[in-house]
Amino acid sequence: MTVIVRRETAAAAVAAVLAGAGAGLLPLPTLAIVGAALAIGTAFLAPRLTAVFAVLAVLFVRPLEHLFPAEGVSYLDEAAVALCVLTMPLRRVASRKPLRTFPGQWWFAAFLVLGVLSGLVLQVPPSIFLTGAFVTGKGLLLAWAVAQVDWSERHLLGAARLGTALILLSLAASVVNLALPGAWNAVLASDPSAVEPRSFLPSLIGPFSHPIDLGQFMALAAVAIAAWRATVRKSPFTLALLIAAAAGAVLTARRTASASLAAAWLGVQAMVRSTRLLVAIAASLPLAVVVLAGPVTTVVQTTYQDYIGKGTPEARTVLTLDSFAVAADHFPAGAGFGRFGSAVAASNYSPEYLARGYPRIWGLGRTVEDGRFLTDTEWPAILGETGFFGAAAFALGLVTIFRAGRRLFRTARQPLQRWAGLTLVGWLVALLVESAGTVSFTGPPVSGAFFALLGVVTALVDEHGQVDGHRQSRSTPGAVSRLRVSSTL
Repeated sequence: MTVIVRRETAAAAVAAVLAGAGAGLLPLPTLAIVGAALAIGTAFLAPRLTAVFAVLAVLFVRPLEHLFPAEGVSYLDEAAVALCVLTMPLRRVASRKPLRTFPGQWWFAAFLVLGVLSGLVLQVPPSIFLTGAFVTGKGLLLAWAVAQVDWSERHLLGAARLGTALILLSLAASVVNLALPGAWNAVLASDPSAVEPRSFLPSLIGPFSHPIDLGQFMALAAVAIAAWRATVRKSPFTLALLIAAAAGAVLTARRTASASLAAAWLGVQAMVRSTRLLVAIAASLPLAVVVLAGPVTTVVQTTYQDYIGKGTPEARTVLTLDSFAVAADHFPAGAGFGRFGSAVAASNYSPEYLARGYPRIWGLGRTVEDGRFLTDTEWPAILGETGFFGAAAFALGLVTIFRAGRRLFRTARQPLQRWAGLTLVGWLVALLVESAGTVSFTGPPVSGAFFALLGVVTALVDEHGQVDGHRQSRSTPGAVSRLRVSSTL
């Protein structure tokens, strides 16, 4: 043992000397190598902490990029996901455990393969379609990587506490934003026109750089709290937090945030079969129609005017309609990753855009300002780049995720596991609604949290047994009580 310790000490001393010498000769490359080695080592030793870091990187990469416009900051989320993919599966293989597959994995794999094959068939440069494939599939890769880590109810409780802290932080930032909109937006807002008040709503951004990002986060936060109250415990604190999060989503003045919140909340209530609440909603519906008829009519008229009633086509409408044309033109393939509706297609300005005269359409031009709506929605990229079969595979993958979350909620014995399953379903519904008007499954800010939760749910089902009746849970019914859930939220 003494010999081994001495050898390790000597090796560490030699490594330190070499690192010091390298830093003196080539400081930047040496620092990069040392930093990468430390990151990989930390990921191997603390995979759950690394997963949390990846979720936070995806969540806050946009405000960080806005505040620190240095080269490389915009790739923080991709680097964090790559770190998870590199280390977590290898760690599991080193432990001689089989790799896990998450619900819908093979449907999503088919989606990615179809996008890559489309790029090969249409001779898209490999650097473009491979980059596009990674950017589009990084959430799926994160889910697969996180699924290789063992998770338990204790870790779910820790995630709930971290989520509570993030919600409180975002609410505090939103209050300051509401009190000092000019000063706050001058520092954090990436698009000054996006933070202009809409009707009586202030278009808050909170700790983010755009109202859409705060709206997505607050909507998902409210859904997670509602799921907690339905499965774990109700308390005055969680009720106040739920109301505040819902208000935060509404005060972003984004229709997608309000609609996703309403749809997901109703979905959660339907899942738990809250008969009394649904009856109360039905009873109050006539009064709500009378009170809200004016505002709702205004929103509908504005939406129609924005997307249909104009004499010139609106950018989002053009992208959506043209995605069907692109898929039909290249049937049975698509245009290939990096060629339509995605961030990579925008940064390289796809030939598909030139062929369709997009430089002449406001919001779809070549420059950053003129082309700011090139990535304004989700499904045109999925359909246009992978074709009808690729979009169908992606949709079937989402259906499989829904079924897995619902099954875990209905059959798990532990409240925290039921909360994870119900939250996954609620988030899926919310992101589906969001995807009609913004990127939700393939880009920041909340896709990292959604797919990380999918990975956690996969690991929970594998660790504690299939929850659909094929295998009994190996956890004891009293496990959650020992975690003192009732004393937390």
